[in-house]
Amino acid sequence: MQSGVDRKENMDRLSDLPDFVLLNIMKFMSMKHAVQTCVLSKRWKELWKLVTNLALNSSDFTNLVHFSKFVSWVLSNRDGSISLHSLDLRRKGCIDHELLDRIIEHAVSHNIQQLTIVVNLNVKLGFKLLPSIFSCKSLTFLKLSIWAVPWMTELPSSLQLPALKSLHLEHATFTASDSDCAEPFSACHKLNTLVLDRCNLHHGAKFLCICNFNLSSLSIGSTIQEAPYKFVLSTPNLRSLTVMRDPIYQLSTCNLSFLEQVNIDIEAYFHTHFERTHLALISLLQVLADYVKIMILSSSTLKILNGLSASGSMITQIPCFVQLKSLKLKMKSSSNISDEEVSRAVEYLLQKSPLAKIDVLNC
Repeated sequence: MQSGVDRKENMDRLSDLPDFVLLNIMKFMSMKHAVQTCVLSKRWKELWKLVTNLALNSSDFTNLVHFSKFVSWVLSNRDGSISLHSLDLRRKGCIDHELLDRIIEHAVSHNIQQLTIVVNLNVKLGFKLLPSIFSCKSLTFLKLSIWAVPWMTELPSSLQLPALKSLHLEHATFTASDSDCAEPFSACHKLNTLVLDRCNLHHGAKFLCICNFNLSSLSIGSTIQEAPYKFVLSTPNLRSLTVMRDPIYQLSTCNLSFLEQVNIDIEAYFHTHFERTHLALISLLQVLADYVKIMILSSSTLKILNGLSASGSMITQIPCFVQLKSLKLKMKSSSNISDEEVSRAVEYLLQKSPLAKIDVLNC
């Protein structure tokens, strides 16, 4: 017979914890592992149905069929009276649009707050995401990265997301309402952070106007259309701007008096793009020269500046950074640029702004 001490050691203390503690533990599991807890005991059998954070990752499954069946089963069997806090869907490879529709419909109808969708999509001609995702009143965070060759995720002309604070869009197409200017973000009155990457404009639109009074942080990546278009910033409270990859677009702004930090990490991916990237960088620096206080440059950006300094053709176009206090050089260990080239690039950039403090950040 077991002694009292032995019986005490064999007690299932984890199962004695209250539901909210166990559900908080399950929040850090993938949904597959959360469901598997139902075999532990009767105490756990129904508990997964109360989970409010769904992490649906295809890497937990051997193929798409098993993944799709599991996702459908979870949506059908979870407690429908429980609201969703977050849903994170990630699929390597293609997912059927019918399943994606069902996931979005379930999320929106259960007052989702944080929604992440990173998938490749099997599409049919004319497919569009359910419009309810762009008018969900409960959403505070939305990330969409949906690659569907040759179509992209087409957004409505205006996003009606009153609670949204953070928006990440990749492979998205913006549509203009009446003119040649798309203005999708002006109704998102709580939007604080916006990330755009590999996005384009639909049909004949020529301008993407980012008009938002509350926006504080903006990141812009490359576009995937050859014809350049213009970003127009009407963001008076913008404090941080990041420009990534190959900026073939043009940038124009209104007053950016609160702008503190600019992070530039660009690269010309093809030899034929070098001149275009050079011009885009010069134009960007001229637009931001009156506002930026902290500038962070990647090693690839410094390499482009070094090339410009060597050519000498645009030396008179480098602006004076009238408020610049700090220049930070973000150097990767694998960067193919010498110390001499870095010094030349910095000297070229600051030829009219000699007072900035220079720091080297190794990463």
